[in-house]
Amino acid sequence: MIQKGTIISISDNSGARLAKCIQVYKKKIATIGDLILVSIKTYNPEKKIKKGELHLAIVIRTKKEFYNNSAFFGFSDNAGVLLNKKLLPLGTRLFGP
Repeated sequence: MIQKGTIISISDNSGARLAKCIQVYKKKIATIGDLILVSIKTYNPEKKIKKGELHLAIVIRTKKEFYNNSAFFGFSDNAGVLLNKKLLPLGTRLFGP
């Protein structure tokens, strides 16, 4: 579950490492598959993305366990993938499930 102020890791090769959730769309708490607005906190200086930029992201992993078809799933971190204005991934590779 991700809400305003949550730090998430970015799981693609766009150049961002950590981001802070600024806004959750449609709900107060985001779960897997929800859109959020993030601000970049740490980044790779060799890439185009810089600190403080605002981007849309989709949540792909959360620490909170969820129940799906008689199985519990939980991950060790909160993670997302950065999206562009057309809601396509910025990176060319996505890491993790």
